[in-house]
Amino acid sequence: MVPIQSTFGLGDALFFVPFVFILVVVLAFAGAVVYLEHRKEMALIERGQYDEVSRDSRAWILGGGLLVLALGLGSVVSALLSGGAVGDGVTAVFVGLAALAYYFYKRRAVGTTAA
Repeated sequence: MVPIQSTFGLGDALFFVPFVFILVVVLAFAGAVVYLEHRKEMALIERGQYDEVSRDSRAWILGGGLLVLALGLGSVVSALLSGGAVGDGVTAVFVGLAALAYYFYKRRAVGTTAA
C-alpha cells in the first residue's frame, strides 16, 4: 500500500478536508437562515405589519434546551463509543429535555388562553 504523502504530496492535509467542508456547509446554512429572516422582516416592515408580530420571549429557553440536549447527547454517545463511564452527559440530556418540555408547555398554555 502506498502512503498518501508520497502519492499526493499533500501530507496530512487531506485529513482536514472533510472538516473544512462541514464548516463551510454549516456557515452557508447559517448565512441562508440569517438572510431569509432578514427578508421576512423587511417584507413585514414594507407591509406595515412589523409591530403586529408578537415576539416569543421564551425563545431563549428553546435555544438553550436544544443546546444542552445536544451537548449531553454528544457526551453520552462519546462515552459509550469510547467504552468509558457516561458521566455528566445524562444530566445535561435531562436538563435539555426539561427545558424543551417547559417551552412547549408554556407555548401551549399561551395558545389556549389566546384562543
